[in-house]
Amino acid sequence: MKRATVVAVKCALLIALLVLTNYGLGTRLNVILEGRKYVVLAVMAAIWGLSVLAVLAAAFHPRWPVRLAWAIPIALSSAFAYGYFAAQGAEFFVFDLMNFWTSRHEMGRASEFFAGAFHAAIALFFLGVVAIAMRPALPRRVPAVIQAAMAVLPVLPVALIAAIVVHKSGAGSEGMPKQFSPLSLAAIAAYKLQGGALGEREKVAIAPAAPLSRAIVMLVDESVRSDFVSLEPGNPFTPKLADARDRWVDFGPSVSSSNCSAFSNALLRFMVDRRNLVHSVHTSPTVWQYAKAAGFRTVFIDGQAGEFRGAGRLQNYMTPAELLTIDNFYQIGSEVPSHSRDDEVMKIVLAEIAVGDRVFIYADKNGAHFPYAMGSPQPDGAVQAAAPAGSELAIKQYGDAIRWSTDRTLAQFSSEADWQGTTVIYTSDHGQNLTPGHLTHCSTYTNIDGREAMVPLLVASGDGALQHRFAEVAGRHFGNGTHFAIAPALLELMGYKPDDIAARYEGSLLTDLSWQPQFVTDDILGLFSDQPAWHTVDPVLMARK
Repeated sequence: MKRATVVAVKCALLIALLVLTNYGLGTRLNVILEGRKYVVLAVMAAIWGLSVLAVLAAAFHPRWPVRLAWAIPIALSSAFAYGYFAAQGAEFFVFDLMNFWTSRHEMGRASEFFAGAFHAAIALFFLGVVAIAMRPALPRRVPAVIQAAMAVLPVLPVALIAAIVVHKSGAGSEGMPKQFSPLSLAAIAAYKLQGGALGEREKVAIAPAAPLSRAIVMLVDESVRSDFVSLEPGNPFTPKLADARDRWVDFGPSVSSSNCSAFSNALLRFMVDRRNLVHSVHTSPTVWQYAKAAGFRTVFIDGQAGEFRGAGRLQNYMTPAELLTIDNFYQIGSEVPSHSRDDEVMKIVLAEIAVGDRVFIYADKNGAHFPYAMGSPQPDGAVQAAAPAGSELAIKQYGDAIRWSTDRTLAQFSSEADWQGTTVIYTSDHGQNLTPGHLTHCSTYTNIDGREAMVPLLVASGDGALQHRFAEVAGRHFGNGTHFAIAPALLELMGYKPDDIAARYEGSLLTDLSWQPQFVTDDILGLFSDQPAWHTVDPVLMARK
């Protein structure tokens, strides 16, 4: 094959790599031009020009080890961006990478659920490696100083994009070349996560009195959307739970604290104040500290540990220091099939309640985690294939998982639990966006969908007076339920004084839910600023979409 033909093939592959992966460029240019942001346009044009030169410098470097050394990260960066776009239909940002890293143990399940996007990204990765590493290249007689400059040139767009993102508090990567922006975001995320560790927490500074309940249980389901849980008789997804409706108080379609498992669970455990969220994420006493100060034995049940490889792994921002405040710690591992893990969780909850002492239990259920096919067993014992994300079959499998792991287990728990002195708060960590071509949850920045935060919120108590108080608040504020109202309710159940609680929190499941629910995303840990992104949503209206 003649050299000119090979050069043409190489250039065609490089052009294909650039065109296939840089889907956000046109949209970003339109926004810049409509806003007449000409300085931004000039900066973006400069970075793009430098990036194209950097790709060419890497692809035509005279030495093949240099070409290969850059081919792998550039192709990986391009493939990651392409795969995310195939799954979400939009760009990803630095907060997406932080979420991915926190949930990295779920990569196997995610790759199965988003198999189409995953396979396309792998194919594009190999295209990128071949396009950059293949011959021909410039001759080796090119001066050494030029070869050195070509070898380090790709570092510049990575550094420039990173500087812009840091300057703009996590934004600024929109429309940037995907051959380098994911590398920049990965470097920023690694640095920020390493430096943003949760530190020592404050001690409990308020004094408890006699608790309102002997056994307090927090049941946090996984990925259960509010419009799939109902106490109406004959509903399609939770009919067995509806048969036990006299036991439960329904706060209606509610809003989770965040749209991602790690953040939602952390915000619940950290007892945050939504009015001063970032500060309280780092400093507030945890729910375990409050429980132990009130004389409760503490129990944590992780029904989602089956994807870990190895024992003792912590997730959802739980730290070793937090673990020390938990008396009984259970993890349901991979030896238990996914569709059976919630049965194990509920068995432990029932056993811990039955001990008869003062106990606080926090249980993470496995729920309807994707791939939804794993959430319910098949009658013939066959392994059900995971349906593509957003498909009708996937939604059917989602409903099946909720019927099995939520409806069946909660109905059984309702009939078997010792309700004397027991209060249970049930919710989910987040909802699901079941629209084809989108992530189901954990979206960030401009890609947020309110359905990712639509969750059920049910409460049951064996104490008639408490049950009446919950029902009265739910009746006045149906559809205004929120995770942020759970912390003050837990404190009152533990025996802390209402005046002390009111000084720290706004509203409660036991007092008032008059403010419109919101959920929070992006910079929840305050890694760039103390202003995370807040989203207002009406879950009652959203459920009708």
